[in-house]
Amino acid sequence: MFSKFIGVSDVNSAELLAIKEVVAMFKDSVWSNSYHLMLETYSTICEQQLRNPNLVSVAFNDIVDDILNHYSGLIWEIKAVPGAANGIVDRLAKSGISRAMPFVWKTQC
Repeated sequence: MFSKFIGVSDVNSAELLAIKEVVAMFKDSVWSNSYHLMLETYSTICEQQLRNPNLVSVAFNDIVDDILNHYSGLIWEIKAVPGAANGIVDRLAKSGISRAMPFVWKTQC
């Protein structure tokens, strides 16, 4: 889990930027050569746009292109999970709205 200040944005742009950040962190990790990445998002719109780039709206085109093109060598998948189903992540996202410094929580596997 992480929280990072991105300024004022709509919820889907924020979610796509978070996905982009996670995929970049995973790509730079030692696990990217041995494991695949499972992404969970509370946004069905983001899930649909990443699964089917033909559905991408103009507003999200640059972010989705960055995710799909720059990280095409990685094995990853995405699924939508309601925000209420993951209370910890939901509270972290809401608490980070005014946070100026990034927050990253790492666990050892």
